[in-house]
Amino acid sequence: MTTTADTTSHTDEAVVRAGFDAFARGDGAAFAAMFYADATWNHRNDDRLGGVHDGRDRIMAFLAESAQLTAGTLRAVPERLMADGDGSVAVVTRVSGGRPDGRRFDDRQILLFKVEEEHVRTVDQYVGDPTAVTAFWD
Repeated sequence: MTTTADTTSHTDEAVVRAGFDAFARGDGAAFAAMFYADATWNHRNDDRLGGVHDGRDRIMAFLAESAQLTAGTLRAVPERLMADGDGSVAVVTRVSGGRPDGRRFDDRQILLFKVEEEHVRTVDQYVGDPTAVTAFWD
């Protein structure tokens, strides 16, 4: 028997998984569509990309800058999704990329999504190795 919480959990996970799939395909329009216009993304690290990015447009600009700095090599691969059935989806994510100057990083991170009515309201991004990630981005 499927419960409402199970159904909600699967729907929330599906929203987040579809976002990762769109990002992997380079489909910016589909990725952007998963966010509310006033969504926020908090990159919790003290580097050039760190801080809260307010609104869908700023979230997309943050990710576009990330892609530009990595010359298109940025990857975010979800390793495990865990949903609570109440809109929170935690994703263990392997984030990697390279810079044209030869710097590389491969960091296991936690992205915590808050999903409401099949759209993302917030993302909190916790990096695994803050020192290495800062050295990569700065």
